[in-house]
Amino acid sequence: MEAAHSLGILSIKKNVNENTGFFLANKKGGYCSFFSRVSSRYHGFFYFDERIMRMYRFIENIEVPGNSDVSSLKNGFYFAERKKTNAVESFMMPKGFNSLIYELTGANQIDVFLDCKNSYDNREWGRHYDIFEEKGCIIAKFTKKTDKREDSTDGIEEFSMYMAIKSDKNSYSKNNAWVERHYSYDEERNSKPFKRYVYNALRLQGSKFVFSVSRNKNDAIKECSYVFSNLEQIKNAEKNSFFSILSKESAKKILKNSRISNEVKIAYVCALNALDKLIVDDKPNYGVFAGMPWFFQFWARDSLISLKALSGIDDEMYKKILFQYLNRITNDGRLANLAGSHEFVKLGNADAHGWLFLRCRELVDSINKNKEIINSIKKSMIDIKQNKNYNFPKIKEYLKKCSLAIAKKEDSYHKILYEIESSLEKSLNGLLKCHAKDGFESNEKLETWMDTEFENDKREGFRIEIQALRLSMYRLVHELTFNHKYKAIENILRNNVKEKFWNGKILADGLNDFTIRPNIFIAAYAYPELLSSREWETCFENVLKNIWLEWGGLSTIDRKSPLFAENSTGEDVKSYHRGDSWFWVNNLAALVLNRINKIKFNNKIKKIVDASAEEILWKGCIGCHSEISSANKLESNGCFNQAWSNAMYIEMVEEIFS
Repeated sequence: MEAAHSLGILSIKKNVNENTGFFLANKKGGYCSFFSRVSSRYHGFFYFDERIMRMYRFIENIEVPGNSDVSSLKNGFYFAERKKTNAVESFMMPKGFNSLIYELTGANQIDVFLDCKNSYDNREWGRHYDIFEEKGCIIAKFTKKTDKREDSTDGIEEFSMYMAIKSDKNSYSKNNAWVERHYSYDEERNSKPFKRYVYNALRLQGSKFVFSVSRNKNDAIKECSYVFSNLEQIKNAEKNSFFSILSKESAKKILKNSRISNEVKIAYVCALNALDKLIVDDKPNYGVFAGMPWFFQFWARDSLISLKALSGIDDEMYKKILFQYLNRITNDGRLANLAGSHEFVKLGNADAHGWLFLRCRELVDSINKNKEIINSIKKSMIDIKQNKNYNFPKIKEYLKKCSLAIAKKEDSYHKILYEIESSLEKSLNGLLKCHAKDGFESNEKLETWMDTEFENDKREGFRIEIQALRLSMYRLVHELTFNHKYKAIENILRNNVKEKFWNGKILADGLNDFTIRPNIFIAAYAYPELLSSREWETCFENVLKNIWLEWGGLSTIDRKSPLFAENSTGEDVKSYHRGDSWFWVNNLAALVLNRINKIKFNNKIKKIVDASAEEILWKGCIGCHSEISSANKLESNGCFNQAWSNAMYIEMVEEIFS
């Protein structure tokens, strides 16, 4: 099959030999993702109920009878296009609408397969569909009832949901058949169940279709009719929205850089677009989903790691998220693992607060640069006032306006810095009281980003990246407050960490634990002052001997460790943090290696950049950076669109090629 990315003169294409798909989203939390072969319960058209923060699948697949094979897939960034034997399909999911626009080049028949369910709910019984017409739309009503074959009650209605359908023909017939699907990708991931019955509901005719989903029937009908009546206007808005991202200064610098290959440039644009699609900007909920298709929650750690890259896409959203987390610091100095109701909400989080203030530091640095510019302008204004022409009314009025604008900006900066300083001190006071032990920051099991357990490997105690993030916090609070006690505490902790963790060859992953893992790169990213440049070089050289993967990534544990798994084990966590290569860590590592010695580590930096680009462009869900790869070979595994993978690719490319 041919895969392509369509971006004007930068367009590229390649023949790929795997089951590839695409991802579109509406910034309300909903998404659609269809692959060449139906292979997962998480493929289809999904509706997100922002009131209860739950995801629901409605359409399992759309099929053109007699056209099962996909010969090409094009990523249009704001749309996707597939070629089949006698049909060309186009998909679009407009922002702000719970609707899918589906078009064909010429009238044809399509079969619509439904599987309405809570994304995590795999119960088979008690699923009821009703198909009828109302107000010029075809309506598919779904009702979920309990069933004694699976539930403790029988016949109790749990919820109803509606999909309104409109086409240029509005001709349909009921297929009314249940068919069994075998989900091969879920089976590979050990994600049960691998088989499920779905409802072949309708055969529609036409070339233009709109599918709109809502809890309320009238809302579904109203939106469907509006979208169908304004197709061209909505499609143009989607196009303009995408190209507005490319008009940002950071993106323009990359696209104009002649030193960067077309593949890396397009992978960079893909990462920007994929991260943008994970943003939810819908009152009262806003934030960035950690990853699709199953991390559709606002995870603190993931959001804050992604925030620097997000600032170049949507500066307003970046600031909203940053200040939202500043206001969420708890009495123990930490942040909750995630917002909303979820089984992991009670799991402790040992590093999100550190990432929060790492991102605050970047904002503080930006403010300080702007204050230097303001001071330069103020000096120029003083010079003008001393000029004999100052008394001209227009000059006086202009300077008055400048003074007011400057005063307003300085007041805004003062408030931001005060809020950061207050929140930082609150966090540090809580951490020193609740999470300090023996002079280090402590964490319980499963509280770091490596949050799975296998054969007693759970990273409790004192971990290297946690100490580095705390050191970064001390450094920032000293710079903001000029209180030398924080500098003294920073120096004491830095000396303790170097004494206990550094053996002259590598940094320990934890106190008295010299298991080789890539977390030393996170430590270097957060607090490079821990070691000298030469010491970091030595550390990286020695660590890379044990975790480097020749295809261009890092293993999450020493390849010689008895816990090392070279192939991804999916939902079985054996390999998750004990072998699987995480793209966000790979990209961060390349960035850090570039900072320390870009000449010495040039070969490995290039391999990581190229491997991540290849995964984004040609593997799995094309145009999106996935969560992980097996250590054995470059693959697209885990969530097919992961926020921090995209974000760190963006950050890496922007810094390496600046």
